[in-house]
Amino acid sequence: MVSTARPYFLSLMLLVAGCDEDAATPSATPVAPAPVPDAGPGAELGRLEGLSGEVRLERGGKLLPAVAGPLHGGDAVETGAGGAATVRFPDGRSVEVGPDARFAMGEDSGGIVMQVERGIILSRVPAGARPSSPGAKKVTLSILTPFGLTRVGSDAPSEVSVAVEKDAGRVEVRLGAIEFVGKDGQELRAAQGEAVAVAGGKVELVRTPRVVELAPIPVTVRLGAGRAEVRPQGTVRWRPVKKQGEVLSPGDGVRTRPGGTAVLALEGSSSVLSLGSGTELVLESAGQGGTTDEARVDLRQGGLGLQLAQGRTSRVVLPGLGLEGSGAGLEVRRTATGYRVDAFTGQVTLVRGESRQPLRAGERATLEGTSGAARVEPLAPAPLALSMGDGAEVYHQGLSEVAFTWEGEGAAQVEVATDAGFTRPVLTGTVYRPFVNVSAPARGTLYWRVRREDGTEMAKGSASFAPERPSKDLDRVRNVVPEGPEKTTIFYQDKPPAVTFTYGAEASAAKYRVAVYRVGALGTPVAERIVPDTRAALDAGALVEGSYLWSVTPLSASGAQLKGGRMNKLELVYDNSVPELVVASPRNGTRAAEKVRATGVAPVDARLSINGRPIPLDGKHRFSTWVEPVGTPPMLVFKMNRPGAPEVHTVRTLKPRGP
Repeated sequence: MVSTARPYFLSLMLLVAGCDEDAATPSATPVAPAPVPDAGPGAELGRLEGLSGEVRLERGGKLLPAVAGPLHGGDAVETGAGGAATVRFPDGRSVEVGPDARFAMGEDSGGIVMQVERGIILSRVPAGARPSSPGAKKVTLSILTPFGLTRVGSDAPSEVSVAVEKDAGRVEVRLGAIEFVGKDGQELRAAQGEAVAVAGGKVELVRTPRVVELAPIPVTVRLGAGRAEVRPQGTVRWRPVKKQGEVLSPGDGVRTRPGGTAVLALEGSSSVLSLGSGTELVLESAGQGGTTDEARVDLRQGGLGLQLAQGRTSRVVLPGLGLEGSGAGLEVRRTATGYRVDAFTGQVTLVRGESRQPLRAGERATLEGTSGAARVEPLAPAPLALSMGDGAEVYHQGLSEVAFTWEGEGAAQVEVATDAGFTRPVLTGTVYRPFVNVSAPARGTLYWRVRREDGTEMAKGSASFAPERPSKDLDRVRNVVPEGPEKTTIFYQDKPPAVTFTYGAEASAAKYRVAVYRVGALGTPVAERIVPDTRAALDAGALVEGSYLWSVTPLSASGAQLKGGRMNKLELVYDNSVPELVVASPRNGTRAAEKVRATGVAPVDARLSINGRPIPLDGKHRFSTWVEPVGTPPMLVFKMNRPGAPEVHTVRTLKPRGP
């Protein structure tokens, strides 16, 4: 519905009138092009962040390479062919700028004005947007273009794309609503699913979103770790992914075995799809057109990591759910009732039919069925959280994710890669809380760093991941104790070991009786065995720490004693000099309960915590305590600190409780 033009619209229309003389009939009194209104020295209107590729800043008549930092009235920003950037405003709104774009910043009595000369920009107001600092006001944003003015409010979530071409323009409303004023004074209001198209001086409200024709592009699958398999369309047999990688055809299936990972790369785009452990999907199609990439997949089970290309509109379409964004990192997981989407970096739009719902870094969306809005809630850090520092060691079996944490609030740029030079990125983008969750590799090293909006480094670190090393406890070791005059001493760690007594054969003996006594208590043996050969075994734990005497007596077939046994000496001594943490229980796969018992032994100089709770050690550095499991699936995270050594984390994953 058209309403009476407001006074500030009329004043801005004077600016618009001189921007494109061929696009409208000249007025009786020509108006000279006016510069973008200057906010005045020192007035900060927004902040430039998320720079990639070629980005330049024009300030005070000088054009220089742009860096993250404040934007003032009169500043202009332009991007090259592969460039992209984001402008962040105090109220939480963001504007994403694509390649080959130019805009300038200004302000008038109605609010902030962005004058877009060319390219595509995407304005987003996320749900729950709020000022980034006390006293900050909501932003009224007007986008001024050669063909008209678009006003985007900040009272409700919105997502608006503005495209400026040489002889045409288009404003698409993906979420929320906008007010548009053309150069001829025509005022329109466009809502979600509508677009304002301008061509040849004609303004039109388009009610059917424009469909971009996408040209098919190849998708290559490569093995990440463990085992991944491909099933070509029309076949029933799965085969291993080729070592050099291979191009998929529509209808081909890909799956990973437990502990395995694989990566799908779209040709001509930096968007990457990563299959986690135990994931299966079918590639339906992939295409590209203009600044849009799209991949259609049927995720049948497991989790799919997504890193969407920066500076482009990237779409991943699954049955009943579309994901659309630029530069966002997230994970989509199949559930019994629908999907779970975790946004790690950037922002993405959830599309279900006509419904469009924003999701930003640090949020989780739960979707059930095939329609309806998602339930959005804050994303919690993963149970295993690593802070700043290099060399942390993580031993696990099936850990799904890890959190990297740092000090400091506010938006920041995060990079996670598998190499120290950050040339093989795993996750990149903007975050709004002081942590980021990342899929944990079965093996390998992750490097991470965090930068402020102005480019200064806030934190960095690295961590290695591997399956838990074989236990060093001695319950699997059988110590041999020979007969003889010398005392045998057995040093053990964790718990008393199994013991095997050996002795010489007696020619007429049919069997042997071995008896073990505590020193000073020869009246009753603590252990006794009758065996037919010259070896007698006691299970682990049959003898505890202490001093013992033991004897072997040969017996006839009827059980008669053939000769007296000679006493031999044995001593079991606890030695707490273990070089690493030994976790005796619980084992991986143990069924979880409200509380489970955790036992083991730590090195002498170690400090230990379980699920963040400090655990006391006894005089021999053993521990035995009850612990509440955390996370899904339930787990216990053992963290060990030693002077001058990196942190060591051992994760025991339990079986969920059930009926």
